[in-house]
Amino acid sequence: MNEKQLQKRNVCDLQTVLKTVQGRRVLWRILQACQLRRHAFVAGDAYATSFQCGQQSIGLFVLAEIEDAAPNAYAQMRSEYLSEVTSKQNEINRKNEEIIHD
Repeated sequence: MNEKQLQKRNVCDLQTVLKTVQGRRVLWRILQACQLRRHAFVAGDAYATSFQCGQQSIGLFVLAEIEDAAPNAYAQMRSEYLSEVTSKQNEINRKNEEIIHD
């Protein structure tokens, strides 16, 4: 298999994963673990800074692969995550209201 065929296969594999809710959730958790939205610098600790830079590097790689395979997938994953968080928060609020009124 040449490089171009391998790249095409990798894109197709990722597209298949991104077609499932479960696949999108797994990739979202990986991206969150990579802390892409935080600074990697840790004052006074070069090792921790290096570690966090490594995490972010992997996250940026995964994000670039996702964007190449399905340009709208990141926005979809974010939307699904926010919907889930909102739903869970609404459930907590309802339970708290029940406790207050009982």
